[in-house]
Formats: sequence, structure tokens, C-alpha cells
Amino acid sequence: MSKFHLLLGTALSGIIVGLAPLAHAQTVVTDNSATPVKIGTISKSAARTAQSRIPKKAPYTVSIIGKQQIKLASPAANAQTLLNQLPSVVAVSSGPNGMRTNIQFRAFNDGQFSETYGGVALNDIFNAGVTGSASARNNQLVTLDDFSQVEAFRGVNNPAVNSYNSLGGTINYVPREAPALAGGQAGLSYGSFDSFGAHVRVATGDIDGLRQLLSIRRNVDGSWLKNAKDQNNHLFYTFNAPIFGGTGKVYGYFLYNKNRGLTPHSVPLALVQQYGPSYQFPTNDTYSENIDTNYLAVLGASQQFTPIFAGDLKFFFGADNYTRTSFSNPYMLQSATMPYQLPNAPATFPYSPYPGQTSYDPIAQFGSYPVGAQYHFYGYYGTEIGVQPKFTLDLPHNTIVFGGNLTSGHLHSREYWYGTSPVPQIPGYNNAWNEHDLRTLASAYIQDKISLLNDRLKITPGVKYLYAITKDHDGLGFFYPISGSVSNTAHYLSPTVGASLAITPQLTAYAAYGQNIKFPDISAYYGNVALQNAAGQYVVTPLHVSPEYVKDYEVGLRYTLHGVTAAVDYYREDFSNTFITSTSPITGTSTTSNGGNSRYDGEELQVVGQIGRIGSIPGQWSSYFNYAHNNAVFLSGFSSVYAGTVTAGQPLANVPNNLLSAGVTWAHQGWLADVNARYVGSEYLQQGFAGTPTSLQSPPYFLLNATVQKTIPVHLGQVSGLRLSLNLDNILNRRYYTVDNIYQDYNGNNYQSVLLGAPRAVYFSVTALF
Repeated sequence: MSKFHLLLGTALSGIIVGLAPLAHAQTVVTDNSATPVKIGTISKSAARTAQSRIPKKAPYTVSIIGKQQIKLASPAANAQTLLNQLPSVVAVSSGPNGMRTNIQFRAFNDGQFSETYGGVALNDIFNAGVTGSASARNNQLVTLDDFSQVEAFRGVNNPAVNSYNSLGGTINYVPREAPALAGGQAGLSYGSFDSFGAHVRVATGDIDGLRQLLSIRRNVDGSWLKNAKDQNNHLFYTFNAPIFGGTGKVYGYFLYNKNRGLTPHSVPLALVQQYGPSYQFPTNDTYSENIDTNYLAVLGASQQFTPIFAGDLKFFFGADNYTRTSFSNPYMLQSATMPYQLPNAPATFPYSPYPGQTSYDPIAQFGSYPVGAQYHFYGYYGTEIGVQPKFTLDLPHNTIVFGGNLTSGHLHSREYWYGTSPVPQIPGYNNAWNEHDLRTLASAYIQDKISLLNDRLKITPGVKYLYAITKDHDGLGFFYPISGSVSNTAHYLSPTVGASLAITPQLTAYAAYGQNIKFPDISAYYGNVALQNAAGQYVVTPLHVSPEYVKDYEVGLRYTLHGVTAAVDYYREDFSNTFITSTSPITGTSTTSNGGNSRYDGEELQVVGQIGRIGSIPGQWSSYFNYAHNNAVFLSGFSSVYAGTVTAGQPLANVPNNLLSAGVTWAHQGWLADVNARYVGSEYLQQGFAGTPTSLQSPPYFLLNATVQKTIPVHLGQVSGLRLSLNLDNILNRRYYTVDNIYQDYNGNNYQSVLLGAPRAVYFSVTALF
């Protein structure tokens, strides 16, 4: 750790010591609570409503976002961008309703850490990501309506909370529960870019033990970019009921989301500078219309078998049906007069007909290959089903947790080309590919949480066994002159251990170590079908991509004084077989390969807490502050098909070195006001097709946001209150890029292709409370 980071940690510890006396013996009234609590010893119920918190004695690096911060979120926010108030997180959306969301967590991309909902993995089991995986650009399943808090476990962490792909960490969305009392709310919102939203939430309360909650929301948005309108419909339902005399319960969650919109595409920076920040290619040049239908159902039962032995069993089923129809003008191909490549550019090579392959003849029907492929249909339909048991044994000095997961899925991926729309979907006729995949993931784990020295020392050893069996089959298509299948099995034993020691009642030190694996995405399999051998024959070859391996090291300190907690940590993650995803500039297909070894390391500082009353100023104050320095470099060189050689010591792309975020919340007599800001440092840009870093960097940016809410008691029939909200996003109207990659123009020169984030925006909402 550098001297700068040590000095920063020392300075902030001083700030906490200075602020803590302001909080001592002050009274905090949390929102929707009539019971005041003392800051010096915050109760569990008050802690659950805090904007965020840090578990004091956790043997791993953990942070929690509370329900107040979810309530204060802008209508433009989503489940991923909410995470920006955590250390080492950068989440941006390139369109409304989560369209084209990208997220980095400790320099790890969306497929290198796991996201779970109530412990059930949200990551696509074939392509690892949660949002935007496999170019499903608008597959937002979880929304802010569906959860009451967020748990962020950084690093490999313990096996009871991590999941498949948990290299950089695990984000767990804690499901919203049906309350004991009947009630509800209904509201409307309107704001910049003709954004309109409506929602209703109804809770039945406790009816003979059964509690239910239903939430429905609709959003229609015009977008800050041209030709990028979007609409979203979402439904959330949950229930719970006691069983066996109250010693157990059954529960369920159902999430359904349907999104339809036009995809914004990155455009050359020179065109943005020429035509303005909202510029997108005209729809008579190119467009992509996306429809995504996504759902997840979870049915569970928990039971306290004895005073010391409890169990929980979850069954789940989910599906994502994504379709996209895109167009690219065949008369706007990259050339001396059109130096840039359009998105969705049609194929110019002789893709059909081949003897024994597809029968579609674009020249005979449309006169040329580009005209015969100007429209494209892409479909991605994945389903998964699984079971997840967990058992807990509470002993006098330790708690043993053991369980596992079994998830099985099927994927049908296909793309068809044609000269008119709607595109016919005839396998063996006009398909570029027609792919069916099967994958089963299984895990079993056991961990022990040992408490010693009167609970001052906690040690949590654990081990998880991971297993995967995968099969890919590709039929005849433009990209596959022969059909074929590739399959394999893989397994791994993942050990972890963490320990925390309460040095004093206020100061806790911890350290952790873990190993984990990420199985290759399906893009590592389909690239092995229809390869040419030395004799020029098309063959199917065995899988040649190895899993990613990581070793994680964590050390940290936490200091708590009168409800305010400061935490500092250092992490290092050593990678083997780093995945590199490359895209062919000719066919547009993506494949995965191993890119050697790499190291991710960094320092993180987080300060959160309830400050209480400040001097004679009325109201209660709470705040958070985060700083993260992240570094990611390749430790060994390798060659990329499309971008040449990567050398040892070269930084990875899309990793901001420095991140700062902070927020202050004030509450008083039904008023809530929040101001938050974040700074994202510069990062190296990625070569768009190769997936490897360049020497060019993006500029840093700073965003400032504010929210004001007022809850007014009313007595109008069943309406008990009105909540008025005003959200101001990007108050300073800073220009920043959500996507920034490097491509080559017709003459072989590099150019930046960017998507701009949302400019200054204003949203107003009114909600009736029942």
C-alpha cells in the first residue's frame, strides 16, 4: 500500500473521530418509524434502515446498501447503477430502463463476479453475465421494486454466499418481503426526455398467516440519444406463510420483466463533435430493435428442525427470451467515402450457397451479398431450472453451514439474414448459425464459523466443490459448412478461509484467502466447430480454452465509534488463463481464448454511518464516503488474432484507477434530502474487436446528483399520505462516455467510438400511500 493511501486512511480515521462526538447521545428518527433510537448503540431495526453499513466482525470484505438509499434512488436508476455508492463499482447505462448497462466490480467485468437474488444466481450459466450477456442488450430482470437491501461481498469470500463466477465478488439482492400489515402505494413520475412512469404496490397483510405483495410498474422513455426510445413493463410478486406451528415457513418470489426498445450504438467521436451529443446514426442507415422477456420464479421452504439445526430449500426456474431485428444499409459499407463501419454491417463475403450447406442464394434473389443480408434476426432463448439446499448447525462456539446447488439449462441461439423484413427463420436456408447448448452446474460446500476469545476472534474456513458439464451443438449455417458438437466436463475444489479479531471494542482487523474458478463461456465451445485442418478439411476440434483461476488475498481494518464505521482494505487477485473475448470484424462472431496471467490489486476505503444532529441544525444526518484505487495488469504476454501482441506489464482496459463517491442525507419531519457525487478516473481503452487494451485513455468525469422528498400525512379515504419527490441527475451537466472503444477506419487509422451518458435530467414523482 502506498504512503498516499496510508495517509488518506489516517486522515479519514481522524475525521471519524472528529464526527463521532457530534453523533453521541443524539436521537435519530428513521423514515417511516415513530421510535427514536440512540446513535451510540444503534438497534438492529435502525441499522436495517440505514443508507448503508459495514458488518463490524465479518471475516471478509462486506458492505450493505440499506432500503433508504433504494427509496431515494432516481427514476433513471436501476439495480446495477444503484451499486455506484459502493467502493470499486462503476455501473453505467447507455439508454433508459437499463438498456446497454455495463458494470465493473473491482476491475472485474460483468461475467467475472456473481449477482444473486436471495442467494439464487442471476448470471447466465452459458455466458456468465447478468445484463447485456451475449448481446442481449436490454435483459434487466431485477429492478429497485424487488429488493430491500443489497449485500456486497468483495473477493472470493465464503462458500455460503459466493456463487459460480465469483472471482471478484458476489452482489446479493435481498428480496423484498410481504409485510404483516395491509397497505400499498400508487404513483406517477415524469421527467426529462419525455420519461413517464407509473407503478402500484399492494400488500394484503397477514390473512390467516398468509402474507402477499404485488408490485407492477410501467416506464416509457424517449432517451437522451436520438433513435433510442424504450419501454419497460415489470411485475413482482412474493408471499410467505408459516408451517408446522410457526417453526418453519414457505415463501416464493416471482419476477417478470418485458422490455422493448431501440438500441443506441456507439458512434465515431468525430461525428458526435460534428452533430452534437445526442447524435445516433439515422434509422435509414442502421437500427436495432430489441425485445426481451425475462422471468424468475423461486419457491422455498425453511424449517427450524431443532433449537440448533435449521434448513432451507429453494427450487427455481427462469427463462430469458431475447430477440433482435437489425438493419444496416448495404449502400453505406465502409469505404473511402464512408470511412467508419456501421453497426450491424451486412456481410460482403460469399456466405451462401455452399454445396451441402445453406440453400439461400442472396445474389439470385437480391443481386448481391450485402443487399441479401441487410436485415438480421438474432434470437437467444435460455432456460434454467435448479435446486439449492442450505443447512445450519448452531453449536456453542461455532456455526456450521453446508449446502449446495444444482442448476441445469438449455440455450437456443440463432441468427438469420435476409434482404427484407420480417426475416424468415428457416434452419438450413438462411441461418448464419443455429446453436443448441446444454450445461449443468453443480456445487457442494461446507464452512465453519468459529468464535473464540469471548467472540473477539472469528475464523471461517470453508471449501466448495464445483462441477460443470457442457455441450454445444451447431447445425449447418453460413458460419458452419459442417455441423458438429463440442462437449467437456470440468471440476474444481475451492478453499477459503477468513478471520477477524476485535483488537478493541472499536477496532477490528481481518484477513482472508480464497481460490476460485470461472468455467469458459459457451463462446469458447462453438469456435471449435468447422475449423479447417492442414488439409483444408472442415473438422470439429476438442475444447482448447482452460478455465480462469484466481487466488484472492484480503487484509483490512474496521473502526467504529458511536455508529460511524470506517474500513480500509487491501486486496490482490492473481489470475491464470485470463479470458479474452475477440470479435471477428468480418463475421461479427465473438470467441473466447486464454490471454495469459494477470493481477488485480487495490486499496479501498469506506466510511458510513448515522451522524445524527449537527449542532443546532434541525434534523438527522447520515453520510458515506468511498475511495478505491484499482490496478489490473497482464503478467505475461500473448498474441491476439486481431490486435497483435500484448506485453507483460500492460494494463487491462476499462479499469479506472481511481474511484471516489460520497453522499449526505438529511431527514426531518417527513423531509428527506440527499446529495451524492462520484468521480471516475481515466482508464485505458479497449480495441473493440480484439478485446485487448490500447495505449489510449478515456478522460475522467465527475457527476453530482440530488434528491428531495417530502411525505405529507393526509386523511382521504384509504390514502394516508402523499410522497413528493424531485430528482436532479448530473446537475453540472458533465459529458462522459458509457462506451468508449477503439476501431480502425477504412484507411487503417484508429478512431474512438463512443456512447454518451445521460446529460442533466430532472424527474418529478408523486406517490399516494395507503
